[in-house]
Amino acid sequence: MPEEGVNTVVAVDGPAAAGKTTTCLALARSFDLHYLESGRTYRIIAFEAIQRKIPVENTRKITGLCDELITESRSATLLTSDRYEPETLRATPVNVAVSTVAKIAEVRQRVTSLIRLWAGAQTRCVIEGRDIGTTIFPAATVKFYLTARPEVRAMRRVRQERAASYENVLGDVIRRDEADMSRVSSPLVPAEDAIRIDTSELTFEQVVSRMTAACRNRGLEINR
Repeated sequence: MPEEGVNTVVAVDGPAAAGKTTTCLALARSFDLHYLESGRTYRIIAFEAIQRKIPVENTRKITGLCDELITESRSATLLTSDRYEPETLRATPVNVAVSTVAKIAEVRQRVTSLIRLWAGAQTRCVIEGRDIGTTIFPAATVKFYLTARPEVRAMRRVRQERAASYENVLGDVIRRDEADMSRVSSPLVPAEDAIRIDTSELTFEQVVSRMTAACRNRGLEINR
């Protein structure tokens, strides 16, 4: 059972297109959880860097940009800002730049603080990302690690975006995996106590069913 007085955090980690967003939204509805996509902040920073013509390889300038954006937002709202359309933040240039931004340790430290600040204001939440259960909330109520074969994830992206070629998307998926798993600061790895689910051959309903059962086993009650 979640401890009384302690926020309930459901951590969902995994590589791109493993099914994190759709399953997190389903869990949010079922258990009355506030939802956060942690990677959105890195995409916002990458997008602003491109707009301002700041090289994403310039650690000092990107960290300064991150500080500027946080100051402008004056709170954790940078995490959930509705100023940016989803299509804008998932455009190809942002997809290419975001892994470079996300590996900057100073930026990750700032985003981690924002995520913890946001979660601290919620009673119950589900957060998706790549280091939620390992670095940001190692004591999360329940942890999941979703994955799938790169070829399956690339095909899902093609269906979602309906624009890029399969070969290009597969190359981007593999490149992002390598960048996320090899970075020095908070690399993408499953938490030792995470429930691992390979979604390659599972339906959405099957994945959500397994996650729902695990959450209920940890004391979360279905929202009725």
